[in-house]
Amino acid sequence: MEKVTKGKAWKFGDSLDVDYQIFPFRYVLENMNGVPVEKLVHHVMEVVNPEFATKVKKGDFVVAGRDFGHGKPHREGAECFKILGVSAVIADSIAPLFFKGMLYYGLPALTGDGISSKIKQDDELEVNLETGEIRNLSTGETLKATPVVPPQHALFPILEAGGQIAYIRKKVAALKKV
Repeated sequence: MEKVTKGKAWKFGDSLDVDYQIFPFRYVLENMNGVPVEKLVHHVMEVVNPEFATKVKKGDFVVAGRDFGHGKPHREGAECFKILGVSAVIADSIAPLFFKGMLYYGLPALTGDGISSKIKQDDELEVNLETGEIRNLSTGETLKATPVVPPQHALFPILEAGGQIAYIRKKVAALKKV
């Protein structure tokens, strides 16, 4: 995980649910029936911004309001963000079950009450994922958010490794050396 990353803001509103607006549940069912998420990734955020999946660039940020990702506990939305190269989700608040999926895929999250109101669509951001400092390069303003998993947190090694699978592989490899 890069400590400081730059990218464009993709701005969304409050209460985006994972089942309809982030990654429609019908595609979760397709995934459960054997269609790989990589073939469904173009459906992420299509309900709220049909261009998102085709125009988001590696390093960009998803910026949202309150209660981002509420709904059923499936991880495909977070996986799609990771596949597309999203650096992090910055939101006023993130639903706990959606965050669990983000952690599984090693996708950092930063939160702060009202943080989304200070960032506009297409703003260029420079974000320190460990400290939560956000430099809005478009406005010159420096913002402060809180990393959901800061470096001192017990879950940080999972995030740093790139997700739970990568973390487990790293631990297994270390055990094989012993």
